[in-house]
Amino acid sequence: MLNILLMKHEKTILGIDVSKDELVIFDNSTKRITLLANTETALESAVSEFGWVPGDYLIGIESTGDFGLLVMKFFIKQGFRVIMLNPIVTKRFIKSTIRNKKTDKSDAEAIATMISAGEGQIVTKKDLEIAKKTLIRLEQKITAMAANLKRLQHSLELKVASGIDLKNAQDEISSLIKEMEKTSQNLWQMAKEEKVNRQEQIIASHPGCGEKLSAIISTEAGDIKRFPSASQLKAYAGIDPRVIQSGTMDKRGKMTKRGNPVLRHALFIAAFVASNHDPELKEYYQKKRAEGKSHVHAVCTVARKLCERIYATVTQDRFYEVKEPSKLST
Repeated sequence: MLNILLMKHEKTILGIDVSKDELVIFDNSTKRITLLANTETALESAVSEFGWVPGDYLIGIESTGDFGLLVMKFFIKQGFRVIMLNPIVTKRFIKSTIRNKKTDKSDAEAIATMISAGEGQIVTKKDLEIAKKTLIRLEQKITAMAANLKRLQHSLELKVASGIDLKNAQDEISSLIKEMEKTSQNLWQMAKEEKVNRQEQIIASHPGCGEKLSAIISTEAGDIKRFPSASQLKAYAGIDPRVIQSGTMDKRGKMTKRGNPVLRHALFIAAFVASNHDPELKEYYQKKRAEGKSHVHAVCTVARKLCERIYATVTQDRFYEVKEPSKLST
């Protein structure tokens, strides 16, 4: 689908390598390298100077967290089509080249080359509305830190019980844990106060996707309608099976785990819950277990099914309806 878009709409690709302070832009038509400050003013000047027009240029950029936000927002606001690449895939591409070189220039050129080959995902304005996503991620990180401190607290308790004087340290850790738990609750409350969009409501209608998991899946996946197929969404999450082909052999192995780890974890947890509470997915889970699959493997297959369901309902703009056991196909 991306290749069709390239043929119909864009003639030139600008591959952009992003760092905190600088942008390296490779024009695959003129082979020109442009160095810019990572600022909106610098981008405005470049667009004017080089005559970059939305209908003639496609923007390719690697996912670089916060550093690339300004660039993506700028070009989308100007009407350009923006494609984002997974940095893991980019690194593999550079490593596979004959020269195996890595410079800012080669990265920008590699990005343009990969975009022209149809790699990457379209970024929409909706994808950059990340306030809720940021709050949820902060809440998750604080919760994880509190969990680590609780393990440390247990270790201190054992030492204190053996007669080592660490009571003051123990009190400090306990106080810190309480503050972190309070902060975590406040962050989640702030995230809940953000608007719940239609996509999140649809995801929440699926068994296993409660209030928090539906919010995580929706914000981490971004605009699900931008994916050409459910397979693309599964690949983005990294829950698609690894394909092993050799001669007549064609096997599907473990998850590739090359996508968004937060989204992948949320889908796995949702699948685990669904395999216990959704009649159809419970039956599917039990079937995989009967085939000799491990618990984790079986839940992974359920996660793929759940992902396909989510994609179908979101793209069709409808809520999921749970099938009663009597209506299940045999």
